[in-house]
Amino acid sequence: MLITSLVMSLNQLLPVAILLVLLQVVKKQSAFKIGSALLIGALMSFLYMQSASWVSQWFEHQGLEYSQIGLCITLFIAVLVFAIRQKSTAFYIAVISTITLYLSHYIIYLTSFWQNNDAGQSLFIGTLLGVGICLSFSVLLYFLMNAIKYRFGMYPLFILLALNSAAKLLVALDLASQIDLITSTATVWDLRDLLGENSELGRVLRALVGYEATPDLMSVLIYSTSSVIFLSLCYLISASISKERV
Repeated sequence: MLITSLVMSLNQLLPVAILLVLLQVVKKQSAFKIGSALLIGALMSFLYMQSASWVSQWFEHQGLEYSQIGLCITLFIAVLVFAIRQKSTAFYIAVISTITLYLSHYIIYLTSFWQNNDAGQSLFIGTLLGVGICLSFSVLLYFLMNAIKYRFGMYPLFILLALNSAAKLLVALDLASQIDLITSTATVWDLRDLLGENSELGRVLRALVGYEATPDLMSVLIYSTSSVIFLSLCYLISASISKERV
């Protein structure tokens, strides 16, 4: 239970922490904005969890999958808008959508095992360790990305942000496959012997850039296309804004 709690904490909290760090490096937000976004996101996660039985009845009992697909798409658009315009509204939408998407699963996990006396202590320690690792990684990533931004400018940060956002569309793709909206395609490559998704580095890369050891053709196309669109819009619109200011 200890290892399971630790892994669950990393899987659900690390993507939230990474996105928050990347957005913060793009444009620093006040402590009030960050705190309020986290609080609203936690509240929305709780409400989403409470309404899961009701939402699941939508669209012929596929409501949860459709709602999570909507969250993934909303997240991608919000991050793109924030990268281009750096508006607080986009920041709030991106953070709240991410927290709702990931934290709702985590809350379900915690509430399922918290009342078990035998598992309570392991659950608490595993969660505490997971939170600590996420915080430590976030601090290191923040200073690293700030150094890269200072040395090379915004575009390396935009690349990482584009890959991170495109990874959320892969989550939507997996959900669409589960409810038969799309059919699975052939596996393009298999890197499990080189770097498995469940390894320490594999989990970090999955949370950071959506690493998959065995992606299918549709995943590769969606990932690459959405990343190119993200970067192209960032470059073109940012250049247009700069010309207008001149």
